[in-house]
Amino acid sequence: MMTYSAKAALVATALVTMPGLAAAQDWDGLYGGLTLGYAAGDADHSFSNGAPDGNSEPDGALLGGFLGFGYQNGNTVWGGEIDLETSDFSGSFAETSGSTSAGQIDGEWQGSIRAVLGYASQLGGRPALFYGTVGYAVGEFDFRGGPAGSPLDDGYDERMEGPTAGVGLDWRFAPQAALRAEYRYTDFGEAKGDLEPGFPGVEMPVDVTQNAIRISVRFDF
Repeated sequence: MMTYSAKAALVATALVTMPGLAAAQDWDGLYGGLTLGYAAGDADHSFSNGAPDGNSEPDGALLGGFLGFGYQNGNTVWGGEIDLETSDFSGSFAETSGSTSAGQIDGEWQGSIRAVLGYASQLGGRPALFYGTVGYAVGEFDFRGGPAGSPLDDGYDERMEGPTAGVGLDWRFAPQAALRAEYRYTDFGEAKGDLEPGFPGVEMPVDVTQNAIRISVRFDF
């Protein structure tokens, strides 16, 4: 007959080895972290005076932080996050055949507020949180345009906003700290402004989308 101690040892072994159960209480409460990311996307420029359209194909680094709060019930984790980043998301184009045009985009900063829904499990023998996130993003961008070959001094600044969604993984390497890897897609919508002061009355609408990969360190408070 199996002794009580042997049964207890088997139960303990099962709890440790079954994915998720050993990590079931690891993700409650307030947390925050620091983020380094890389973003690439599309910025589609058009011109109200019939100049050729173009895509400035922006990319660049993101640097910032996030703050969130999580609730847990068994292996299900839900909550919310906010983040704020400085942005080096920039690019330009020049169309030199026939009628010419040029355009440029420079990101200043961006941030978001998002809901998070995850599943607490294990990866490599350590607690891991697999999650999806969806919410609303906002960013500040500078747009410049004009004839190809001329200095791009004319344009406008605009704060853009739109939906953002992605997936990620938090992998705990210490009792109160985790590494995070996240992919997120953001549609910032369309900016619209005049190419002043050089070309007053000429509008250059720009539609901006972004794909971003972020690597973060998360700390639980």
